Amino acid sequence: MKRTGISLLLVALLSAASLAFGADAKWTMWNKPRASFTMIAHRGAGDLAPENCMSSLELSWSMGATPEVDVRTTKDGRIVMFHDGNFARILPDAPEELKKKQIKDLTFDEARALDIGAFRGEKYKGEKIVSIEEIVEALKKDGGRRVVIDVKDVDLEQLAKAIYDARFQVTLTTDREDLLAKWAEICPNSDGTLWMGLGQMNDEQLEARFKTLREKDFRGINRFHLHVTREADGTLKPTAAFIRSHGDELRRCGIEFQAMPWPTATCPGAKTDKALFRELLENGAMGFGADRPDVAYEVLDEFYASAPDDWNAVDNLPIDEMVIMGHRGMGEEAPEGTIDTFRLAWASGIVPEADVCTTSDGVIVSFHDNNFARILPDAPEEIKKKGVKDVSFEELQKFDVGAYKGEQFKGQRVVSIATIVEALKEDPKRLIFCDFKNVNLEQFARETEEVWPQICFTGPDYNMLKKWKEIAPRSKTLIWTPTTWSGTPENLPERFAKLEAENFKGLDFVQIHVAVDKDGKVNVPPEVLRKCSNATRKQGIPLEVITWSNGDKEYPYHILLDAGVMSFATDFPTNCKNAVKSYYESKKSK
Repeated sequence: MKRTGISLLLVALLSAASLAFGADAKWTMWNKPRASFTMIAHRGAGDLAPENCMSSLELSWSMGATPEVDVRTTKDGRIVMFHDGNFARILPDAPEELKKKQIKDLTFDEARALDIGAFRGEKYKGEKIVSIEEIVEALKKDGGRRVVIDVKDVDLEQLAKAIYDARFQVTLTTDREDLLAKWAEICPNSDGTLWMGLGQMNDEQLEARFKTLREKDFRGINRFHLHVTREADGTLKPTAAFIRSHGDELRRCGIEFQAMPWPTATCPGAKTDKALFRELLENGAMGFGADRPDVAYEVLDEFYASAPDDWNAVDNLPIDEMVIMGHRGMGEEAPEGTIDTFRLAWASGIVPEADVCTTSDGVIVSFHDNNFARILPDAPEEIKKKGVKDVSFEELQKFDVGAYKGEQFKGQRVVSIATIVEALKEDPKRLIFCDFKNVNLEQFARETEEVWPQICFTGPDYNMLKKWKEIAPRSKTLIWTPTTWSGTPENLPERFAKLEAENFKGLDFVQIHVAVDKDGKVNVPPEVLRKCSNATRKQGIPLEVITWSNGDKEYPYHILLDAGVMSFATDFPTNCKNAVKSYYESKKSK
């Protein structure tokens, strides 16, 4: 996905905001769903099975990890999994002549005849070299599977063609940013990861590389993978300060920051050093590289389980990273669901919500109501009674859906999902919540597949959300739980317990609807909200709340933040942002 030229300016602005409000907040994965944590099994869990073979891939996937594999090209032009420059380590008992050869010296059939599992023990005898075609077929068996491909000696255009049917499940990784820039052009819907360090580079050396990356606007880099080790005195290399500051920078640029414990002479046990894994999490890692993913998962489980019950946004969430959803775009501040409103929201640091439905001729558009009476108050009665499903997209474009909000909004039109997708593609940091009213899920998935990571599907039906996640596994989901117009505060704990029993599987946000009266009383007691927020945080799921009353005031947001809420939906996004700002200021002044 292409990056815009505003990243450096954005980083500067966001950094300034964090310095002003919430400078002490130390972002960690407690603020993100556990399921979104990326576990990269190095060489396909290479310390638990023979590396770069089908057994290692299947083992990695069975653990929930993403295998990293190395690919090279055979003499007859086949792309296969293999790491080393020769066969000496993998075939220790082979003739010396064969040990010295490389993959490029053998045909595919010759390479396929080799046993690359026996060196790891009797259990793995008979493992064979695996082709890129076999990797793709294995990926296609399960849309939730991912693979990271480290290119050693391959033609990128040939690789792009080979993985095309599974391109959304593939990430290319290399230590060369020029290759990632090229890959972004050749296969724009596949991610790119830049790795760096090998446990050898210090802060100064890494910063020199970062300077070059900034100048190129991190072109082609969706994920960054840093190798970290310990010095003889126990300090990290690079330092914890470097890891924290540069991890924060990458995250604000929309780049996932991954870290990998790397064995060196001063840190030979890095692969199973649980304390090192924990330090990386505490310093902002959003993913691990691991030779022992089983150990890394133990640390991850312990980390989420230790999330504090008195969690507060001010201490843990930089203010510029709090998600504020603009209900129907910008709530009461602009016309509902138009592209102009969505652009206004993004420019204001708000994540817009769109209600999506389908016209009579099958075009998916953003529109909320069942008819046009409220949005077109001056239209003929015949038109007012109709809904989106009763008119074609061409007919729909004749309606002015902005004028009802005021003269300054005249001329705004209903927007198609195709136009929304193009707007999302302009900036990979943009996100939109989509509340499905009347849409075929498969069609919506096809038309949004280029921007799945920027789409958050919302609704009250957990089964529907899980179905969507199966169709579009790279997208996000939010479940909303009403306590006003539907559901009650009294049965909220019961409904919440059902989600908790499934560990909130497949969810990225949980939203609770509340009402706050003029005296500050919440219809859901703050202690219940705190219990809910603690439950979601154990899985890293942000608890989002919308108040259907007094959302234009400051005090409801302060009360909800005190209860552990970390995200809001609102009809008054500007008021909400100002309330959050004043809350951070008040806490920091104490």
